[in-house]
Amino acid sequence: MEVTSKLRYILVVYVIATTLMILFNSILVNKDRTLFTALTPKRSDSQEEIRHPHDEPSNLFSQSTENSSGEVKYRIQFKNEGKCVGISENDTLIVSYCNPNVKQGFVYGSNSVLMQPEVHKCVGIHKNSLDQTELVLADCKQAIKIKHLNGGLIFREKGSILCVSPVEGNKPSPTPVLGATIALTPCDPRASVIVLLEEQSFLKDRQALLLPYISSEKCDFPACGINYRPPKPKFLSPDEIERCSDISKCVTVVVKTARRPLLVLRLAKSLESTLNKNLSMIVIDDGPDSHPPEIMEKIAQFPNINYIIGDKKDLGISEGRNMGVRMVKTKYFLSFDDDLVVSEKSNITTMLEMLDKMDISLVGGKFKQNFAGFMDFQNSKETGEPVLMYYPGSCTVKSQQLTSYLGCYRCELTANGFMARTQDILDVGGWSKELKILEHKDVFLRLKAAGKKVVYCQSFKIQNVHSSKGVELTDDKNSYDKKSYAALRHRVQIMTARFVNHWNIVEIIKNEDKKTWPKTWD
Repeated sequence: MEVTSKLRYILVVYVIATTLMILFNSILVNKDRTLFTALTPKRSDSQEEIRHPHDEPSNLFSQSTENSSGEVKYRIQFKNEGKCVGISENDTLIVSYCNPNVKQGFVYGSNSVLMQPEVHKCVGIHKNSLDQTELVLADCKQAIKIKHLNGGLIFREKGSILCVSPVEGNKPSPTPVLGATIALTPCDPRASVIVLLEEQSFLKDRQALLLPYISSEKCDFPACGINYRPPKPKFLSPDEIERCSDISKCVTVVVKTARRPLLVLRLAKSLESTLNKNLSMIVIDDGPDSHPPEIMEKIAQFPNINYIIGDKKDLGISEGRNMGVRMVKTKYFLSFDDDLVVSEKSNITTMLEMLDKMDISLVGGKFKQNFAGFMDFQNSKETGEPVLMYYPGSCTVKSQQLTSYLGCYRCELTANGFMARTQDILDVGGWSKELKILEHKDVFLRLKAAGKKVVYCQSFKIQNVHSSKGVELTDDKNSYDKKSYAALRHRVQIMTARFVNHWNIVEIIKNEDKKTWPKTWD
């Protein structure tokens, strides 16, 4: 009996020890995948339908390399603010603008080594005077292996896991200044998130920054090439004009909403009252959940609305609008925010007529405030830094008025309610995917860079109405989740940073002082 007990005890100890060894090995094998998961949200299989590279950098990388020989070039972008990895004169890696005019791409090989093809050097490490493990370009024999996992570039050494991050002082920084050191640091959920931008897609997206320009004291950076202002709109020749006889067959409404379906229905009603007919509407909403049955029943009462609920919680205005416009089958589309209503006095048919008859790409409407204005890139008079100057109200001067359409003016930026040529918006790339909000100026700058003509008409009146009047609700407070919506809007600072970094500038300056405006807009 005593021998049997000892044998039983030895067997139990053996089983426990074996189990612990298996678990330990499993942890080692999966360590790369588990220690970095804080950097990116978990996604279910059903979330694959609606996606884009900025949300899934690792998917972008894998898709690109699977269809290549491993020699695909990428820009390395820090997602938080949209800056890129650049190269200093002494071959250290530093924070830089994502500048298409500069060779800052890297080839990521199957051996997990980052190589800069123009100089045939690879990414290695160097201990600097601050005892930081900074990244440098070195002989490829001294290259380090960096794995691209779950939105980060990860380096493993002696059981520790480090991430490629911009640093300020001795800490990873999610808001680094230009020229900041790039080093290996503990992984940070904001500072260490990386997007690999495939080179050809990147150059196509930033083609506006590749326009030629004459450097001067007033403007000496890539966006200066966008300052060209096309001549006033003109009528097309008779053989070029194809008049639309039925607006419902020529115009589709595109709306991006963020869980505010009842406001969309209010907008639909205002359009119906103005036109005395329904237009087809494409509505892109955030997901992943459907709305309550009583809300879905209300939506179903509008057969003209194609209401699409995405698989992602926060799709963002830009990507939602891009999705909607790609689905449009008509020659033109109307773009609206979900909280807008159209005045019954608005002459939408005149907007359609102008697009049919003139060489313009977009006709924008009027808010209570006069947003319509011209824009110019220039060096700041105070600091010399690159900035975007915006002059609200500058379009509505006599010299810019169209003689055939009184109250309509040549312009460059209008309110966020407009009718546009579908193909022209697609041709300029739509809205920047980086911008969840504050996307408005971006698409107008793309149109300006492409030489497309924009018109502002005071007769097309739009109201921004934040209440839910006209939606037939019993309780205004329940028209949508205002707390959740406010959280989406509380990203102004970070989205502003992404916008200015996209255009390689430091800020947007709103100039309402007419005395300081340029003497002419021609």
